[in-house]
Amino acid sequence: MAIITEDTPIGYALPQVSRKLDVGLNQVKTNDGQLDTIHTNAEAAAREGLSEPIAIGSRIFGVIPRMMMICFDEGWVVGGKGSVVTRRPAGIDDLITAKGYVKSKTVETEDKLRIECEVWVETDKGVKVMVGQCSGLVARTAP
Repeated sequence: MAIITEDTPIGYALPQVSRKLDVGLNQVKTNDGQLDTIHTNAEAAAREGLSEPIAIGSRIFGVIPRMMMICFDEGWVVGGKGSVVTRRPAGIDDLITAKGYVKSKTVETEDKLRIECEVWVETDKGVKVMVGQCSGLVARTAP
């Protein structure tokens, strides 16, 4: 069941969703074995100027749709929209957390409101690694 409704106030803090990253999420296997990449191997990362292996972007992004499902349920699946950008890499052992707040409400149809949210993912060190906006649809009871 969705927790965001037409009565949810602007500024409402979205429920946070966290995930502990680990090297296992980044492993790439081929018929020839495992590939050493900037996502799994310190030497490969150093060759690219990185201080440590970094998480694959989709592993970081994944906490945002989970948060949106909690917020909008079916209104995310049917009618959800999102746009995020990666600002910085996250380390392969970071704890990441999706956060956000309700930014605005607009009438989408006679019976639906679009609730726009500011969203981001930050590490346990407080670094914002992804930022953007997502929105979902909620039932509208008042004309």
